[in-house]
Amino acid sequence: MTRRPCLPAAVLAGALLAVALPLVAAQAPVRLLVTVLDADGAPVAGLTREEFTLYLDGAEGEVLSVEPVEPAVQVVAIFEGLAATQRQTSAALTSFIASLSDDSIVDMQSVDGKLDAAIVQAVDDLHARGSSRPVIVMIGQATEIVPSELQSSQVRGKRQAADLSGDLDQLGRLQAEHGILFYGVSVTEVSLANFRTLAAGTGGRFEVIAAPTGLSDTLTAIGRELGTQYLVSYASDAATGTRPVLEVTRPGLRVRAAPFVPTH
Repeated sequence: MTRRPCLPAAVLAGALLAVALPLVAAQAPVRLLVTVLDADGAPVAGLTREEFTLYLDGAEGEVLSVEPVEPAVQVVAIFEGLAATQRQTSAALTSFIASLSDDSIVDMQSVDGKLDAAIVQAVDDLHARGSSRPVIVMIGQATEIVPSELQSSQVRGKRQAADLSGDLDQLGRLQAEHGILFYGVSVTEVSLANFRTLAAGTGGRFEVIAAPTGLSDTLTAIGRELGTQYLVSYASDAATGTRPVLEVTRPGLRVRAAPFVPTH
């Protein structure tokens, strides 16, 4: 029988460390959810990896892959109808559903109280369904109940137009963990900067329009956008911590991108 010499523990540990170090140093690819629109605001399909350029801290980075996202979505629509008639809202919702892929599903949810609580409820509903493409869309007018000063127990309060309040960072993290896109269209004169910020952070968008006659067109555009998006992966040095800038080589196109890092 031939016996192999035993390596000292220190030598063996050093050999294992040398093998492990490259694995530790390698960074996992980072993904972005990307929407590309033309000059008319229509989504652009069929883009390839060679057509994207990525910059990190001003230096060009490496785009590893570009893949079209599954077009079928699971939507929870948070419904608010105070700024539009039932006929206008129904027509807008019908147009929105028609703009989605045939396998998409849309469920309705009303707001009963604070807007941030309604969003959390929508997140819980989407998580329970286990959808791979979860989306929240607020339709109509962003409103919430304001408690009444009257003493009568018969009066709960009245609804008024309102921007999103509460812990916006927590809402953003909650949606990011579930990979949920947030969109919306609101008919109001109230500034909705918080809604816009929340939507942009997920890769979605929030539109404020002056009249309910624009509901159908805006929701149709959102639906078409949901069916034409990309997942772009790139190599990143985690130490930079900077948000990438993504461009496309075709002239006249606009790019919107947000980190896509769902954990649920």
